Amino acid sequence: MSLPKKVFKNSGWAILGLPVFIFLASASQAQQTRGDTLPNYPSQRLRNGADSTRVLNAPAESTEVKAGRDGAPPPLRVIPNSAFRVGEKLEFLVHYGPLVAGNARLSIPETVNVNGRPCYKIISEMWSNKFFSSFLKINDRVESHTDVDGLFTWWFNKSLHEGKFKTDHVVRFDQINHRAIMTKGKKSDTLAVPPFVQDVLSAIYLLRTMSLAPGDTIHIPNHSDGKLFDLQVIVHKREKAQTKAGKFSCLVVEPVLQTSALFQQKGRLVIHMTDDQRKMPVMITSQLYVKAFKLGAIVAELEKVEGVPGY
Repeated sequence: MSLPKKVFKNSGWAILGLPVFIFLASASQAQQTRGDTLPNYPSQRLRNGADSTRVLNAPAESTEVKAGRDGAPPPLRVIPNSAFRVGEKLEFLVHYGPLVAGNARLSIPETVNVNGRPCYKIISEMWSNKFFSSFLKINDRVESHTDVDGLFTWWFNKSLHEGKFKTDHVVRFDQINHRAIMTKGKKSDTLAVPPFVQDVLSAIYLLRTMSLAPGDTIHIPNHSDGKLFDLQVIVHKREKAQTKAGKFSCLVVEPVLQTSALFQQKGRLVIHMTDDQRKMPVMITSQLYVKAFKLGAIVAELEKVEGVPGY
């Protein structure tokens, strides 16, 4: 099976097993298109019984008050978290139909100190296999330093290498003065941002800490590539998902990026997350396009789990 390189160049496919790259690509695509080959989940919120639809916003204030740990400054907010911890590693197999294209990984190897605050180092990676690299080599990495207590971003780096296409930038988030400073090469831009703004990667981990049910819609303020977006996550339904790591009871969620104008996301992204306190992503499915033509879905399925209690 052979696909044109322009399908993948700067498309964000390279970590289709990992939501972050889908969002990063979606922000610059054409108006959203429905009716593709993904499962037929309605685009609007589903109701879980009469009048049970909830519209939720990401927490804006502390849920408790406590002093800083180990001499660190006190937290700006505290979000209870029993979903993930240091040492978690999720390995994915990425395939397009019968073609295995590469592997992807989500991991939290350690904590780091940023602005005096302890932060999770959250890393999203994807690399193409030997066969796929023969016509398009992929080596992508995204890293977020996310506050351990507040689960918002202090520092973010995106480095994409997809064939001849390469991009690398760093964003420093001033959560005190509500600014995002993005540096790309010798150029630096500053953008005013709302309190506790997330990058796309940290937003997924924040979502994992929330109590979710079919019918819910979550709104999370998000910064991507020097722009602000309303990241809207729709919780559709419950269903089973079979992966190489096993069979899981899941919540089916669909993230969409929404600007102040029209939808700017092409295609659909559907994530199966475990229906428990971990809300671990086990399968991510995304429609692939060349202009207006649908080329089927790329699927990333969980292959191996480390550092997750109960799994």
